[in-house]
Amino acid sequence: MHNVLVPLYPARVLKCFLLLTVFAWPSFIAAKPSAQFKLKGAMGERYEKCLEEWLLTAPYANPGMLEMYRMRNSDRVNIVPWYGEFSGKYLTSAALAYTMMPDERLARSIEYVVDKLAEVQDSDGYLGVWPDAQKFSGMSQGNTKTWDVWSHYHNILGLYFWYKVSGSKKARKIMLRAANSIYDYFYLNNRLLDEAKDGTDAAIGHAFALLYELTGEKRYLDMVELAFKTFASDGGGDYFNDGLRSVPFYKMKRQRWECLHALETIAGMYAITHDRQYLLSFANIWRSIALGDRHNTGAFSSGESACGNPYDLRGIETCCTIAWMALSTDFVWMERDSRVADELELSEWNAFLGAQLFNDKVFTYNTPMIGEKLPSTTSIAFQRTDLSPDLNCCSVNAPRGFGMIGQWGARATDEGVTVNYYGESDITLFTPSRKRIAIAQTGNYPFGDRINLKFSVAKGYKGNLLLRIPFWSQNTQVMRDNKKIENVKCGEYLEIEGLRNGDEITLIFDMSAHYWHGDRELKGKSSIYCGPILLTLDQRFDSQGYSSTPTLDLSTLRLSPAKDNTDSQPRPYLLIDASDANGNHLVLCDFASAGYTGTSYTTWFPVAGNQVPVQEMQPWGDRNISKVGK
Repeated sequence: MHNVLVPLYPARVLKCFLLLTVFAWPSFIAAKPSAQFKLKGAMGERYEKCLEEWLLTAPYANPGMLEMYRMRNSDRVNIVPWYGEFSGKYLTSAALAYTMMPDERLARSIEYVVDKLAEVQDSDGYLGVWPDAQKFSGMSQGNTKTWDVWSHYHNILGLYFWYKVSGSKKARKIMLRAANSIYDYFYLNNRLLDEAKDGTDAAIGHAFALLYELTGEKRYLDMVELAFKTFASDGGGDYFNDGLRSVPFYKMKRQRWECLHALETIAGMYAITHDRQYLLSFANIWRSIALGDRHNTGAFSSGESACGNPYDLRGIETCCTIAWMALSTDFVWMERDSRVADELELSEWNAFLGAQLFNDKVFTYNTPMIGEKLPSTTSIAFQRTDLSPDLNCCSVNAPRGFGMIGQWGARATDEGVTVNYYGESDITLFTPSRKRIAIAQTGNYPFGDRINLKFSVAKGYKGNLLLRIPFWSQNTQVMRDNKKIENVKCGEYLEIEGLRNGDEITLIFDMSAHYWHGDRELKGKSSIYCGPILLTLDQRFDSQGYSSTPTLDLSTLRLSPAKDNTDSQPRPYLLIDASDANGNHLVLCDFASAGYTGTSYTTWFPVAGNQVPVQEMQPWGDRNISKVGK
């Protein structure tokens, strides 16, 4: 890697690459997905409810999702500037869910949306909800700029994911016509993207990077270059250059959560060119977010932006966390760093699952570290209309968290199989040469210490096995066919040579308590983890409440299983008795179960001073905010 600034789009690299690939056609079109997961246990239970209550029904129960396109040149109710994103975010969530876990009912719901988008797409390819005079750079009824390009980004992304798994010619046609309309409007007319819309326009660069990889058409690479020019413009975020300078994301010119999707353009350029300067910039930005803006729940953002302070108690929007998980999913396969998958596991089991509420249809807008979880349908109800009573940015976006497991959870190449996701499941992987590897996972992890993996491996496969060993599991035991493997190191991948058909691998994790010590607003408090699970005091299980939590002595704190003596439903996935030598006693549950029924909770606990050093939830280095934040 070279820690120097480079031209925004190195012509020599792109020219050489273009000559090699312009006539290439990707071999994976309409092929079987490379990874399928049948989720079981807690994650499977939550997914099935989301599927039944939301993914299968949302387009029919909310006809405005699609009818607003048809009504765009007519008198109608006021809609939010980003209304057009709803169909795209739904498609992305649904297509990734189908890719992970195919279901013909879901395919029919997705095809219904695709059919409707085909009906309402304009003759010039425009796929927005605004009148002809307002296309791409107009004003909403509320006299604010429309997020029209942003909405096209999400529609193109959702159609792209559906095309990749289904081979739908209709989805491909809609997607490329929409992309071409943007190219014609901006590139052919020498217009820069408008970054004054909270940095949303530049996210389209990510979609064009994917389309260039898919088709090899130069016009799509031209639009990626335009996104980089926009980054470096006076109103742009200058993400690429600042990433090379190791400027943390919260100090860049734009720090809104929507900009994370623009950052994915940098990852897209790395995939296209393999120029490691794109990797360096992206990795520096990603790690700055992990260090300075990822909360104890695994969530990202404070008040919808980065601020360099993970202790900030402002709202934590679900869309922000989904964007962070998408960014991490891009990064997880770029480098052999298991800690990126550790981050995704933390986000998946805490911030994401914790945002799903009591009827499993509704997700939160704000999932705080301390407070209450309220349904997005009430907390951001201004986004709804009579034709779309359940729609808002978070309701359509949140279910993407399930489908992303299929993207980061496991992968097979001809050289080896990597397993990142641990939890009850049946996984089917295909190598690029279409050799099949099946993995049956059983056990009580992550709410217990054990997971068993049984492999069915295609004849002739000679790859190795890479197992993620979490950074917090200081003493992990790994057995292969009941024989202990030595030299298992935390925070790394364990490589096992020669994966064989019938192999049985058992992992027993070190689930002893580990902590994150607070600072700034939360100085003198700590968070407690059992494995990847953030422990939480919920008044449903402990009547003390967070306002009267006793000061804990962590040096003598002991965790043991607790019995649920309430009749409250649903039951928590994990219930822990936490007691110290001073007689302090708390009943703690997993964060996903906390606040599920509307109760108050806290994830930060007062602790006595001069604590004996204990293991901390800090895989990325010093979280001393005097060094990180403003």
